[in-house]
Formats: sequence, C-alpha cells, structure tokens
Amino acid sequence: MTMLSRAHRWNPCVHFWTLTLTFTLAAVSYAQAQQTTLTAPEDAITRDRQLILQAGQQHFPDEKVGYLWAVLAAEYRKAGDFAASENAYEKALHLLDHDPAAARNYATALDNLSMLYLTYGRLDEAEKYNQRATKIRMDLRLPLDEARSELHLAEIELSRHKFKSVEKRAAKAFETMSRLQDPDKLDLVAALNALAFSQCAQGTCSQGMEFANQSLTLARSSFGEQSRAVAHTLMAVGFAQWKLGRMDEADHTMRAAIQMMKEQEGTESRVALLAMMEYRNYLKEVHRDQEAENLGEEIVLAMKRQEPLCKTCVSASALANALK
Repeated sequence: MTMLSRAHRWNPCVHFWTLTLTFTLAAVSYAQAQQTTLTAPEDAITRDRQLILQAGQQHFPDEKVGYLWAVLAAEYRKAGDFAASENAYEKALHLLDHDPAAARNYATALDNLSMLYLTYGRLDEAEKYNQRATKIRMDLRLPLDEARSELHLAEIELSRHKFKSVEKRAAKAFETMSRLQDPDKLDLVAALNALAFSQCAQGTCSQGMEFANQSLTLARSSFGEQSRAVAHTLMAVGFAQWKLGRMDEADHTMRAAIQMMKEQEGTESRVALLAMMEYRNYLKEVHRDQEAENLGEEIVLAMKRQEPLCKTCVSASALANALK
C-alpha cells in the first residue's frame, strides 16, 4: 500500500504568528525538503487532478482514490489555496475512512488537515483533527506515528502559549524519534525548534539557543544549506539570538531566513508572511518603529490579496488591528 507523506507542517512575548511559523516544516515532505527547486504547485495540481480523473474512469478502489485526493490537497496547500486544500482533504477522508487497510493513511490525512488548520490559525479544528489522528495511531501501535502526533499537538499548544506542555511533549517526541532512528529528519528538526521556542518563552534561552543550533546543524547536514528546512530553522535561531540580546546577529539571521523563504516559496507565501510578522515584532522591540510600520502595511496588503482563498481564516482587517 502506498503511504502518504506528512505534507503539512507549516511562531516581545511569543506571538501566535511566530509559533505557527516555526512548524510550517510539515508543509514539506521528506523528499521535497532535499530539493531547492521543486515542481511548480500549479503543474503538480494539474497532474494530480488528471490522475484522479483517470482513477475514476478505471474504477480504482476508494483507498487509492483517497490517497490521490490527499496528495492533491497537499499541492493546494503548497499553492496557498486553503479552501481547495481543505475540500480535497475532506474528499480524501470520506474515501479512506471505511477501509481498515487504509487506517494509517487515514490518520496521516487527518494529521495533515490538522496542520493545515494550524497554519491558518484555526486552532480548535487543528486540535480536533490531531486528537482523531492520535487515537487511530495509538490503536495501530506505531510508535513513530504516535510521536509525530505528540509533536504536532505540541505545535498546537505552542500557539496557545502552553510552554511547559510544549516542552514536555516535544522532548518526549524527540526521544522516541531519536531512539527509533526516524528516517524523516524533519521530525527531529521540528522537535528541536519546538524545544528552542518553548525554552526561550520560559526565560531559559541559553538552553533554547543550544536546541536551535542543534536543529540548524541537523537541517544543514540532512537537507543542505539552501533548503527549506534550514530557512525555517534560521528563524528559530534568530528568535533565540533576539531573546538573548544579540540584536545584530538576530537581525541578520532573520532577514536571511526571510529572503530564503521568499526565493523558495514565493514573496507572498504564507510562511514568508509569517516570518515577516515575526521580524516586525523584532523591529518594534528595538524601536525601529517606522520600519515596523512599513513592514506591517506590506504584510496586511498581501493578506488582503489572499483572503478569497480562505474566508474563514484570520482576516486582514483583524491582522491590521493586531499589528497596531
């Protein structure tokens, strides 16, 4: 049976946006993270829709068609089309939910949908689908999958500022993944980033910096200097530098991360905007108010252009008020 990739993980105090940004790594599958040049989402969407059409014409079993819908959902997510991604996941879940042989893929699709909701700020739904995925994974007795659910719940709780719980869950997930030699190093990178943010949020940022540096070393060795994994991890490093008072280093690190994200995923991609929001918070703290205001306006305009793709997500007007 073909297994689904975990296609979604797309974070002063620690703001919601910083927390969400930290874990957009789930938006990149293991194979994708090793590449700096990817198939354009539009091309992949066209390809996947054609495969679904052919599968229907050839009367493929529901499990296989459900898998194809889940793959399409991941491509819509990468393209920034929330509504289309959500709809594709719902189709996938409907096809996968009644086949016991598809239970693992069903849990993965639930988990990916949870991370989609997290990326767009819908935390209650993110937690609901995480819990459903976790129950299935516990029943299947697959320790690595259970650890991934644990890590993803830590990501959701980080967005709720439950830092003690985040630290506990991320440490537990990291221990399991390390002990079982998780082949997907993105899991380990994300767990270390969670530990870095939770430690800094609790005032122990020296330890947080160690986790961030460990994560950056792993991301570089596993995926390469110009990878998405490195770009995302640099934001965790920059955050730790900021909270340790190393302002010049933090400024350089965060700007480098944002530039990488723009080049890799688009100037108005969700992850680039989340990174820009965090950099704006930094600018406010160091009293570069005019730069912060200009950047805030740029972010709001980009969010307005994205609103038709997710009418139930955080609105640009609400964001504008939050950025004042």
